[in-house]
Amino acid sequence: MIVRLGELLHLPPGVPDVDRDVVLLRYGLMLVVVLWSALRARAHPALALLAGLVFVLLAQGFWALSLGRPYGLFVDPQITRCAGDVSVAAAGAAPPGEGLLVDEPGSCRLWAALARRLRAKTLVLVLPTLVTILVLPAMGVLVHALWPRRDQAWVASFLWLTFSTGDLETLRGVGFVPGLWTHPGSALLLLLLLAVVLALGRLPLRGFTTATLGASLLSLWLLIPAPFTGRSVAETALLLSLDQTPWWLLAAWAWRRGMEPSARALILGGAGLLVAGAFPLGVDGWGAQAFYRLGLLLAAVGPVTELSSWAGAALSRILPLRVAPADLGAALLVLAGAPACFLAWWTPARLDPLMDASREPVSRALVTAMEWVRGHTAPASVFLASPDYAPAVAVLGGRRVVRAPTLAPAADEVRRERVEDKVLSGRDPGRLADLYGLTHVFIAPGDYLSYGIHSPEDLERQGRFRLLHADAVDYRIYEIMRAPAHGEGADSAPPPTKTTR
Repeated sequence: MIVRLGELLHLPPGVPDVDRDVVLLRYGLMLVVVLWSALRARAHPALALLAGLVFVLLAQGFWALSLGRPYGLFVDPQITRCAGDVSVAAAGAAPPGEGLLVDEPGSCRLWAALARRLRAKTLVLVLPTLVTILVLPAMGVLVHALWPRRDQAWVASFLWLTFSTGDLETLRGVGFVPGLWTHPGSALLLLLLLAVVLALGRLPLRGFTTATLGASLLSLWLLIPAPFTGRSVAETALLLSLDQTPWWLLAAWAWRRGMEPSARALILGGAGLLVAGAFPLGVDGWGAQAFYRLGLLLAAVGPVTELSSWAGAALSRILPLRVAPADLGAALLVLAGAPACFLAWWTPARLDPLMDASREPVSRALVTAMEWVRGHTAPASVFLASPDYAPAVAVLGGRRVVRAPTLAPAADEVRRERVEDKVLSGRDPGRLADLYGLTHVFIAPGDYLSYGIHSPEDLERQGRFRLLHADAVDYRIYEIMRAPAHGEGADSAPPPTKTTR
């Protein structure tokens, strides 16, 4: 099970080092900007687009590789629960619809369904991180491929790649790039809706019809459940206006002169969703803001193209360069815009507490113990573990647990506590153990002190537990020995399993 994205590139832990290597990141981004501009000046828009993708991937990939664990894992309860649901689904440990808690529904059914069909099971935990990195460049390619006016397609993709996120909207909690970390699944729906709206813009329909239909399709974003964030009407008004400077001014200029229907659809649909988000209607403001900002950027394509061409023509009259004015203007656009964009100076470790906490790697000893669980216990096994370690059993071990109170209490939490009490007190849980299919106990030093268990050996002395695995840290896995039924003898007990240390 791959826990850290750097393992895919065989990078050792601690590489890259944020405090030391962030300066190299900035220099690297500026070198890419120079290459990006030079390729565009040489009239190679396809290669210039590729350089822009490298710029975005480098800016996002650096921070993704600096994480010691998937974003928010074992830090944020919701993210951890989703990861546990997906992990047990990928391991075949839970029936469809069930999550990490035995007999309880899962919370991330879409990702869990995908995990069941994924062949590379080791990528399950880092797959959301990969999605987070790839969505922005994928949208840039999509805009370039589907923009109706081919002479402006490169500018359209450039504007989105560099200016998809603004500082003010980020401070309001709806910045596109920072929000990708918490919306990997929603980002796929956003990408799909964008593709549909852009494809509509290429159909031979009236502009009003295309804009209305596209804006209506964006209402599908309401399918994404989201809590009410309490954003005020004043904040919404600022998101729609001053926070988008200068793009709303350029879009207003283009609105009177004519713009592509797909841009109108994104502006109208995104603005409608943002306004709805000011009321307790369960609208995810992150996606609404993404649609609206993309619409403004696409509306600004025409004015930006004209302004850059004018600047290129003015410079070509001053400098004897053998470069077409339009290409020179586009190259100047790269040099002026990319170094000042959000991605070039983004430092998520300072802005996002979850990102900073996710830089700490998961204990290697714990990962090793969970690898043993994954490799030596049946997928249908059900574990009893302390609140501190139940999430790890589900996420890293891929096994369901009876209780995980730090993530989410079960509907029958009291009965599950009764099972735990009977098992740890050395009493026969009887039918309760059969009800949940309880088979194993994972215990670490310091667990279950309230039950009088001062060391894992105390559990073993009760006689109903067989030690299967122990390590140097004293993480231990016990099998719960079933009490013989009437008519069964000692010969019916399962054969002993080799204990490892």
